[in-house]
Amino acid sequence: MTGKGDKPGSPKPRAPEADSPRSSSPVCYIDEADDTYMGFASKEEIAAFLVDLAEAERSGRPTDEMLRRMLPRIRDDHLHRELTARLKSRPDT
Repeated sequence: MTGKGDKPGSPKPRAPEADSPRSSSPVCYIDEADDTYMGFASKEEIAAFLVDLAEAERSGRPTDEMLRRMLPRIRDDHLHRELTARLKSRPDT
């Protein structure tokens, strides 16, 4: 149905900007946050952990608990896979 003076097939007028839906919250930039903000280990923490892990392996100390504590904090997929493989390759102690 057309209004008075409207021609069939003519575009409908746009709604005023005030009637357009508004976002209820501001844009989220969490994907731009630093990994440490999200609870992941920093590069420095990972480097220190790898040194401690190597020292523990050289001295024959158990490393399973070290790995289990650190794995949830590793964001890098490749490193996470490598450390998980190390943990799985050892018998439970």
